[in-house]
Order: sequence, then C-alpha cells, then structure tokens
Amino acid sequence: MELVFVILGSLCILYFAGIVLYAGLSSLFPCIWAAGGLFFYGLALLLHFREKFSFLAAFEMPVFIQYILGFGIGILLILFLAVEGCILSGMLREPSKDLDYIIVLGAQVNGNRLSNSLLLRLERAEKYLEENLDTKAVLSGGKGKGENISEAQAMYAYLEKHGISQDRLILEDKSVNTNENLKFSLEILDQREKGKAREKSIGIVTNGFHIYRGVSIGKKQGCTHLEGVPAKSNRFLQVNYLVREFFGILKDKAVGNI
Repeated sequence: MELVFVILGSLCILYFAGIVLYAGLSSLFPCIWAAGGLFFYGLALLLHFREKFSFLAAFEMPVFIQYILGFGIGILLILFLAVEGCILSGMLREPSKDLDYIIVLGAQVNGNRLSNSLLLRLERAEKYLEENLDTKAVLSGGKGKGENISEAQAMYAYLEKHGISQDRLILEDKSVNTNENLKFSLEILDQREKGKAREKSIGIVTNGFHIYRGVSIGKKQGCTHLEGVPAKSNRFLQVNYLVREFFGILKDKAVGNI
C-alpha cells in the first residue's frame, strides 16, 4: 500500500508540473494536484514509520471513526462519479439542427489573443453557423483582468473574420461567469423576441466538460428548449477540467443556480 501511495503522489505532482509548464497557472485550481501529491506522500510516510517504529503501531484509530471515515469517503466517491457521469453525458450529445439561437460562452482572452478554450468554442460555433444558416449567435462575455477587450468583442472579431455575417452576431459584454452569461444573454434575446426568448430553441456552445453545467443553469432560468453544442477541449488538461467542473457544479447547486 505504501508503494501505491507513492505512485499516486508522484502522478499528482507530475501532472501539476505538466500543467504549469504547458499552460501556466492562470488560476490556483491546478494546485489541488500538488496538494494531492503531498497528501499521498504523507500517507506513504505514515505507513513507513508505522512499520519502522513499533511504538507508532500501538496507536490505532477507533473503529467507529474508521467506519465514519469510510462511509464519508464512500458517499463522496459516489457523488463524484454521479456528477462526472452527468458531465460526460453532456459531452457526448449531438445538437439539433436549425436552432433559433446559439449562445457562445466566453473564456479568457490574453490581451487581445484568444485562449485555447475560447478558440475551440469559436471553431465549434463557426461550424454550427455555417451548417445552419438561419441560426443567430449571442456572444457572451465581459472584460476581465488581463483582457484588453471584452470576450464578446474578441469572439465577434474572430467570427466576422471567418465569414459569419454581422447580422447574425449579437454581443453581450457584461457577464463575468456562466450564470451571468445565460442571464444577460436571455435578457437581450427577450428584447428581440418580445419576452418569449425562453420559448425559442437555444444551444449553448462551450467546451464539452462545461455543457452540463451551462445547460442546467439555463434550464433553471426558464429555458424550455435548451441543449448543448459541445466544443472540443484540450486533451492534456481534460482531467483537470473534469475535476474542476465537479466543484463548479457543487458550488452552483449550493447557491441555487442549478
């Protein structure tokens, strides 16, 4: 078991180092892998010292505490697998044709340069708009730290450059998170559709791992014909995204967004 913990700890540390070298630390979340590595190394050291020093072996955790910890870990594992199942189901669904609107969720812009996540979303949006000529797109995302222009403006420039007509592009440039993306976009569509935007067929364009949360938030806000239009995700960062999304879904559920 000691060797297993050492292997798990090493995998976590190596993955953390890979993320830093490959993508940098645009957020603190990847540090969870470093913390996980230290945790597993700590468990390995504990087992090592228990075998080496006999007086440590005398200290045993009470059985009832072992049961409580085991039960808690089991519940957490079941919850994690259930949520990840929902995330994966959203990644695999194909969108309907000829949706009335698609809402493209913003992602980080580095100065004026699109992040990889945002580029993948825009490539998917471009493909859908080319295949469904009557569909219009809401480009949703405000201007955050380190961004010279809003995410909506960056998306508009990309799609216009790639041949999508301006008449099909609607900007929403105030939102700072997924909940606001949907809320503000629907408010704009309500103005266009005389208060009946939530009755229209709408697709949410975002990276596959983010589809389930985006659609769930939109349905909570009253959309009756809402579905995902999944874009690709960076393969190396996929595991990090899936774990981060688990916590994102729990947070949105806790605050009532889902």
